[in-house]
Amino acid sequence: MMEQELNKIKIMFYEMEQELHKYKSLENIKPIKDLAEVIRKERKKQNLTLQSLSQLSGISYASLVKIESGDINFNFKILSQLLDTLGLKLWIE
Repeated sequence: MMEQELNKIKIMFYEMEQELHKYKSLENIKPIKDLAEVIRKERKKQNLTLQSLSQLSGISYASLVKIESGDINFNFKILSQLLDTLGLKLWIE
């Protein structure tokens, strides 16, 4: 009887631990509306100028300025190129 209760508690603890891990892994997730800000912050964190990011990513300086200001509709290929260059990932749930 006591062992069954202990096993139930262990299972509950494990489930709670898994739930906590799930939430901890979500700490850095940002909504798509914050994409321009995320890109700008990551570029600055890596001490990259817009010009150097342009050279590394192959995306024009003018396009990067527009992307970071949120003023451009860009295709997935450009977004993918930019995120790859900065080492960022895009997740869809």
